[in-house]
Amino acid sequence: MNAIVFDPIDAPTGSATDTVFDALYDAIVHAKLPPGARVSEQDIAKQLAVSRQPVRDAFFRLSNLGFLAIRPQRATLITPISVQAVKDAMFTRTALEVESLRVAMTKDLAKLIDALTHNLSEQRTCQPNDAAGFHILDEAFHEIICAHSGHTHVWSLIRAQKAHLDRIRFLTLSHERYKEVILEHDRILDAIANADAAKAEAELRHHISAVMNTLPDIVAARPTYFDPNAKDALP
Repeated sequence: MNAIVFDPIDAPTGSATDTVFDALYDAIVHAKLPPGARVSEQDIAKQLAVSRQPVRDAFFRLSNLGFLAIRPQRATLITPISVQAVKDAMFTRTALEVESLRVAMTKDLAKLIDALTHNLSEQRTCQPNDAAGFHILDEAFHEIICAHSGHTHVWSLIRAQKAHLDRIRFLTLSHERYKEVILEHDRILDAIANADAAKAEAELRHHISAVMNTLPDIVAARPTYFDPNAKDALP
């Protein structure tokens, strides 16, 4: 396996397994480890300067998300993207995040607006070639909404459910898409600022579902990234 330039990970506050998991999760989502790539405990441990046990534990967690195919006595592979898993993730994410927004809008709106406004200002300064950085800020926008609802665990649930969806989102994250995402976030924020819960929900639903409109084109452009039944599973 070739050495991977892992995305920077914040100073670890959890275990070595958490650090390895986060590094590999981001490498897979950001296509530094594309579908079909081989990974080994020994190589990853060496690259991240940890022992093999936290790598083994991280591999197990990633396999539960559907990211890794661990095969006894054979190479461990990055799995193809499952279109059905993307659709399932979309359903789960929409349900949880829309409800989080509804609850968040019953709380301190000024605090929520300030946090989202600050996040959007950072999005606007993101460099055109920094898709990974923009992805992080995009995620933070939605995490802010979930956290403001008072249910801080919700974003962790969403993140665990939307693993394959994240891979699709990153593949579509061109600089032009940056601009579209910022406009969609602006519309959500405007509705929140106007205390228009119905409008905010509609804008959030539209934003979350936007990636599905591009899914057929992505499958056609990168067929090796998807499972063999991808075309049959398209919406």
